[in-house]
Amino acid sequence: MELLNFLISIVVLGLAVQFGEPWIVLGIAMIMIIASKSVKVSVLYVISIGVLYYVNAAGLKEYWLFAVIGLIAIGYLLGIGNEDKPADPYAGLLGGDMGLGGMGI
Repeated sequence: MELLNFLISIVVLGLAVQFGEPWIVLGIAMIMIIASKSVKVSVLYVISIGVLYYVNAAGLKEYWLFAVIGLIAIGYLLGIGNEDKPADPYAGLLGGDMGLGGMGI
């Protein structure tokens, strides 16, 4: 789920950068960095802001889509969103995973 949050925040950051609103960019960045669960996600947000400002300032507005897709690919390669999930999240509700729904039958 964190990869989807990263995607949404990058799109909103891109819009704020294009509109020239540094306070919105700063606010979104601070909220997302505080809410992120790892240091690599926080570093990736800072890198993303730098890339988005570079693409906007260099006049490469036709390459926005490639920049966003590249940032998402980097996030995916760094393992954002890969969380270890238990095999059966409801196993403990009925006494553990004993087969047949954990009823011990």
